[in-house]
Amino acid sequence: MTNRLSIVIAGATGLIGKSAVEIALDNESVEHIYSLSRRPITIEHRKLTQWLSPDLSIPSEGAVPSLPIIGVIALGTTLKKAGSKEKLRAIDVDLVVNVAKDMHKFGVKHIIVVSCLGASVSSRSHYLRCKGEMEAELQQFEFEKVTFMHPGSLVGSREETRKDEKVLQCVLNMVSPLMIGVLADFKPVKAHDVADAIIQLATQQNNCINKRVEHIRTPQILNLCS
Repeated sequence: MTNRLSIVIAGATGLIGKSAVEIALDNESVEHIYSLSRRPITIEHRKLTQWLSPDLSIPSEGAVPSLPIIGVIALGTTLKKAGSKEKLRAIDVDLVVNVAKDMHKFGVKHIIVVSCLGASVSSRSHYLRCKGEMEAELQQFEFEKVTFMHPGSLVGSREETRKDEKVLQCVLNMVSPLMIGVLADFKPVKAHDVADAIIQLATQQNNCINKRVEHIRTPQILNLCS
C-alpha cells in the first residue's frame, strides 16, 4: 500500500484524543501512531508508540519507526476544572502552542487542532478568547496546512461527569432536528465522530477544502464521518 503515513496525537487520554488513536489504529492508511500524554492509555498495538511526558514535550531521543507528518492536538480544559482564568490560558493557549511548536520542529506538515465554535481573539468570553488567541498563534507557524475543528456541543463519556453539560446535551438533542441553516453549526456531535473526521482529514490526500488554514464545523464533521 502506498502513501501510508504516521500521526502524532497529543491529548490521547481525552475524550476525542483516545477515540482518534483507536480509529487511526484501524485505518490501513496509517502506518504508525505516536500518542503524547501525561499518563499511559489502556491500548496496546504494534502500530502504537506511547510518549509519556509531564509537559507533553516530544522526546528527543529514541528510535522513531516512521516520522509523523500529521499532528493532532486534542487538548483543553474548562474554567471550572482549571480553577482560574490564568490556569485555563496556560492549557488552552500556552500548552497547545508549545506542543504545536514541538510538532513543527519534529517535521509535522499538517496539524489538526480541536478548538471550538465561536473562537475569537475579540470574544468577550475568556474561554472563546483563549481559543481564538491559540488559533492566531498556531497560524504563525510554517505548517503546510492548519486545520481547526469547530464542533458544537460534544456528546460522549468523560471520566468526570459534568451535570451542566448533561442538561445542555439533553436539550440540544431534543431540538437538534430543528437546527438547520446557520443553526446546524450548533448541533450536538459525538466525540467519536469528531475523532473520525480528524482521521479522515489526516488520511485524505485531496479533501474538499484546499485552504492552508481551514475551520471544520459540525455539518462538515458529520459529512466526513458519514
